[in-house]
Amino acid sequence: MGDDARAGGLSRDWPVTPRTLIVSAADRNFFPLLRDLIASLAALSPRPFTDIACFDLGLTPAERDTVGAAVRHWSIPDWDLPVAEATCAAHPELRALTVRPFLPRYFPGYDVYLWIDADAWVQRAFALEWHIAGAADGALAAATHADRAYRHTPDTLRWRYSRAVAYGGRALAERLMWERYYNAGVFALRADAPHWPAWAGCLAAGLAATNGTLCCDQTALNAALLEHALPATPLPATCNWLCHLAAPAYDPAGQRYCEPHPPHQTIGILHLTGAAKDDLARSDSARMGLRYPGTSRTAIPA
Repeated sequence: MGDDARAGGLSRDWPVTPRTLIVSAADRNFFPLLRDLIASLAALSPRPFTDIACFDLGLTPAERDTVGAAVRHWSIPDWDLPVAEATCAAHPELRALTVRPFLPRYFPGYDVYLWIDADAWVQRAFALEWHIAGAADGALAAATHADRAYRHTPDTLRWRYSRAVAYGGRALAERLMWERYYNAGVFALRADAPHWPAWAGCLAAGLAATNGTLCCDQTALNAALLEHALPATPLPATCNWLCHLAAPAYDPAGQRYCEPHPPHQTIGILHLTGAAKDDLARSDSARMGLRYPGTSRTAIPA
C-alpha cells in the first residue's frame, strides 16, 4: 500500500472499468449455498465484475469441479490471526472470517474486492454495481443493519452488544449500538483502501482480548470504522437483504423477490442470514423458498 493510502488519501489512477474480484468461501456444509451463489452470478448478463475467487474450507474435489468453470482462483487459507488452537481444530470454517482483511494479499492484481458470503445470492446486478461504485473513492461500501422492514429482537441486539464488549469494552459497545452498523457479509473495498490493515488490527486485538476464542470480523470492522474514522458508504438494504431481520416478499407476476412493504422495491442480493436458509417469502398466491431459483426454488400453495 502506498504512503498516500496509509495517510488516509488514495491515488486517483482509478480505471474507468475497475477490475473487480468477487470472493466467497465454503466448506462441505455450505457448498450447496456456494453453488447457488455462483449460479446466480453466472446468470448475470452482462456481468459487472471481472472474476470469481473462492476459499476452500474443506470441499471435496467433486464439489470444486462442480463450480470450477466459473471460479478463476482457489485458495486454501491459513489462520492469518492468532486464533486459539482448540477453536481452530473445532471450527476450521472460521477461517472465512479471519481471511477477509487480507483479500488483496491472497488474490493480488484487482482494483476492487467484493466479498459475498456463500449464504447470499444475487438476483439483480444493480447490487453489485452499487457496491463497486460505492468503493470507488476508497470508502467501504456495504449495507447496514437498518431498514424500515427490519425487526431487531433482544437476542440480535444482545449478540451485537456482547461481542462489542468482549472486543473493546463497554465504551465501544455503547458507541456501536448508536452508530451505523455495517454488515460484513457483503462489502466492497478498493485494494489500496486503508481499511484493510485497520480491520486486521482490530480483529487481532479482539482475538487477543478473548484469548483467541471469539472470531467476530463484523465487530472488528465496525470498530475499525469508528476508531480510525474510516470512510464508509451505507448502501440500501436491497443491496444486501438480511433475511433473518425481515422476510422478503415474492412477486409472482414479476418473478422476483422484493421488499415486504410498498413500493416493493426489487432486492438485489438476498442474504440468507441466521435461520433464514429454510424460511419462506410470502405473496398473495404462494410461499416461495428463499434459495436461488435456478437450483432450489420451492413453491408451496399459500
